[in-house]
Amino acid sequence: MSDHRRTVTRRAFVLPSWALVASTVLVLLGAVWLGWLVVDGDDTAAVAAPTSSPSTSPSPSPSASASASPSPTPTPAPSATASPSPSPTPTRTTPPVDRAAVPVSVLNATRTPGLARSVGATVTARGWTLAGVGNWRGYVPASTVYYPAGREAQARQLAADLGVSAVAPAPAGINQQRLTLIVVAPVT
Repeated sequence: MSDHRRTVTRRAFVLPSWALVASTVLVLLGAVWLGWLVVDGDDTAAVAAPTSSPSTSPSPSPSASASASPSPTPTPAPSATASPSPSPTPTRTTPPVDRAAVPVSVLNATRTPGLARSVGATVTARGWTLAGVGNWRGYVPASTVYYPAGREAQARQLAADLGVSAVAPAPAGINQQRLTLIVVAPVT
């Protein structure tokens, strides 16, 4: 009786059926993973849009710019009443933020293992409630605090506490119930 897997010259080798099935499964899993990466690539565009918005630097008030510009008609002698003094801008009083009542998620956008966990420890040390840590698969150019509607003041306070300069409204794909800090470097 001859073995059907062997040729007469014994130079060819036929793989067992389980090896063929395993190879096919691995190829299919690789194709599914590649398809998932292609479909999931839209997260980068959703995050890049809010971070590319213009900075929120305060613009000078009209009264300050009017006093800084020279007057169109020269006056013969300067007097105290010739130039109006800039009126003081009213200061906004915002209620203090109750840090313990605000949940914060920290997401790591780098390949540095444990960065979100270490920043999360800093968040907790500053009095905020840590809601969770994880990884972010999109691109963020700088560490950014994302906030849902109505929580901008809390986001700005968190950013000030951690030395983060970027604050933006939360785009689709980010939890709309809490502040989300996406880090690209350790915070202070």
